[in-house]
Amino acid sequence: MTTVSSTSSSTAASTGSSSLIASGSGTGIDYSALIEASVQKRLSRADRIDTTITANEARIAAYEDIQSLLLAVNTSLDGLRNRSVSTGAGSNLFEERTAYLSGGGSTAAGDVLSVTAADGAETGTYSIVVEQLATRHKIGAATTASQGAALGQSGTLTLGVAGGTAVSIDVEAGDSLTDIRDAINARKSTSGVTASIVKVTDSQYQLILTANDTGKAITLDDGGSGVLTGLGLTDADGGYANELVAARNAVVTVDGVRVERSSNTIADAVDGLTFDLYAALPGQTIGVEIGTDLASIKSAITGFVDAYNAFRAFAQSHQTVGSSGTADSDATLFADSLLRQVTKTVYDALNAKVTTDDGNTLSLASLGITFASDNTLKVDETALNATLTGDIDAVRALLGLEMTSSSTDLKLLRYDRSLGRTDFTLDITVAEDGTLSGASVDGDASLFRVSGNRIIGNDGTAFAGLVLVYTGQTGSVDVGFSQGLADRLYTTLNGIAAKDSGDIARIVSQLDADNTDMTRRSDDIKTKAEDYRTRLTAYYARLEAKAEAANLLLQQLKYKESSDD
Repeated sequence: MTTVSSTSSSTAASTGSSSLIASGSGTGIDYSALIEASVQKRLSRADRIDTTITANEARIAAYEDIQSLLLAVNTSLDGLRNRSVSTGAGSNLFEERTAYLSGGGSTAAGDVLSVTAADGAETGTYSIVVEQLATRHKIGAATTASQGAALGQSGTLTLGVAGGTAVSIDVEAGDSLTDIRDAINARKSTSGVTASIVKVTDSQYQLILTANDTGKAITLDDGGSGVLTGLGLTDADGGYANELVAARNAVVTVDGVRVERSSNTIADAVDGLTFDLYAALPGQTIGVEIGTDLASIKSAITGFVDAYNAFRAFAQSHQTVGSSGTADSDATLFADSLLRQVTKTVYDALNAKVTTDDGNTLSLASLGITFASDNTLKVDETALNATLTGDIDAVRALLGLEMTSSSTDLKLLRYDRSLGRTDFTLDITVAEDGTLSGASVDGDASLFRVSGNRIIGNDGTAFAGLVLVYTGQTGSVDVGFSQGLADRLYTTLNGIAAKDSGDIARIVSQLDADNTDMTRRSDDIKTKAEDYRTRLTAYYARLEAKAEAANLLLQQLKYKESSDD
């Protein structure tokens, strides 16, 4: 800081990083005001840049809000697209199955068994009777007065379960009931047998052996040493001395067919179905209906309506006009081209219609979904329920992607983009050794490439993103695709809102880059302005010092002249 002063009165003015005081014996000029005006003139360029940066930050936040809202729409649509994971979806609700149970008389069907259906399992009905549950084999030894006292038994006993791996346990005369239990349990993962001690009374303890798995009998042998008889596990004839629970298999009848398994979980009786048995109920039939999980589909549809309405509310908030007729202060994206594009794209997609193979025309109204006066969506739940229960195939056709093929040898593996062509004839060439060698449409072999048994659509063509698997011979296959509303909207929005590659991500990335560059320019201007402040302050300080010196000299001359008189 430069200070010029004299014994006379002075004034001070702030200049940011410096201050300059003009003395009464100098010029008397307010240098601080001059300096500040000059510096602020230079800083005005930085202020304009900072205003642009702030506006960009508001736009970035708004774009990220749009992105989040559109991704929420796509999350709700994902399972409705009738695509598998390999074709670009996280789930396919039309392939998800649920089991509906009925019957059982006075016992609730769900207390007797549960049925889990794998995705894609055949729909249909079954009649189930749980005749018998599988049980774990359980045998007991003789009771003893103490679980910690030596039993006086010695020898080697071998135990296991039928069909398993037996283990040998050495028993010594000094071993107690606890010692034998611990020795058996140390090998239980191999033998399949677990030991426990039950306190029968205050003076009676009993060793219990239990098979780890149901339906498997415990096997015992002591090589004639007599240790098993001594422990009371076998009788004189070598049979079980005290069989508490016999080993039994589960027995059920499925549509009149007897099914017997060692486990109460039966996963191999009907393809795609797993039966978990909880209670035997001989003579009582449980009805099992395997159907599409309509509740999940309905939940996804109503979730989509909610997600769309949230986006619609956001879009409307950025189209608000204030009382003055200009854009509302919170309408950051007022008249924004991307917001207009997205709004129109979504609206057009939701108003699209799908024509089924039998000539029926479907739309959102077929699901009981209509537009309200403010262009939000509303759901007639009664109509939605009727459509879901009455014609789930129509719902699938309206919403999802479907492929038809004139050959069962051609399968869809992946299609992760919007459709370029919906109907075409694929001419496939297979070499004599069975190797897939080429595929073309309308004689154009540049549309596809082959890899193993895969036919892959080339980028830049109408078939980009399409991957088919073919296991047949040379020939032509007619292929048709139908892209429903949910799939069409999803793929379109994904191109706009995808986290790393969508239109919004690219715009935000560019705005971030612009802000980084403008911040650098603004900081440079501010640095140079402060340097200029410092130089200007020093310059005016020198002027003031010279003015003060001149004034002092003038005062001296006047004094001398007065003295000479």
